[in-house]
Amino acid sequence: MSRWSRVLSIVFSFLIAVSSLLTILMFLSELVMSGMIAFLLRIQKDPTWRPAIIVIAIALFIAGTAVMLLAIMSGRLHKARVRSSNLGTIDIGVDAIESIALNAAKTAQSGVKTVKARVAPKEGDKISVSLNLTAYSDVEIPTMMNRVQERVKKDIERYTGIEVVEVPIKVSQVDEVSSRVGR
Repeated sequence: MSRWSRVLSIVFSFLIAVSSLLTILMFLSELVMSGMIAFLLRIQKDPTWRPAIIVIAIALFIAGTAVMLLAIMSGRLHKARVRSSNLGTIDIGVDAIESIALNAAKTAQSGVKTVKARVAPKEGDKISVSLNLTAYSDVEIPTMMNRVQERVKKDIERYTGIEVVEVPIKVSQVDEVSSRVGR
């Protein structure tokens, strides 16, 4: 998320918090409710305040719409990545990209027990692949996770042609290596 979108989200969230607090206070106290109504009526009757209030209301509406669109667009990558060739288009779905990341993480021979992948869009046609995984206890985590990052990036770029900007990894759990009992 870019800096201006974060600032917009913070300002809009603050304005929603303040207006919610005022609404709560108005319904808890008759004095606050009558004071707010009198204030709004005074502003409505004063011709100098009317344009300013309309401009502020329009700005808040635009900010709210922008925050909503940013929340929708900056979340999970919902659409497929489309590549064109001389024979037609190739749609590479998010699930396919995540499957490639999962297979790459498991086959990197780095002590990964379980892994979950999530693809997010970045600038241009680039993506970010976040991994949340459980590692075995006999793993040197920084070295092995670096290997997983490199393998995931390399495999996705090789198999799909989509550039991977980053591969953040969160090791959420470390499990003991269970000994296999043969019969």
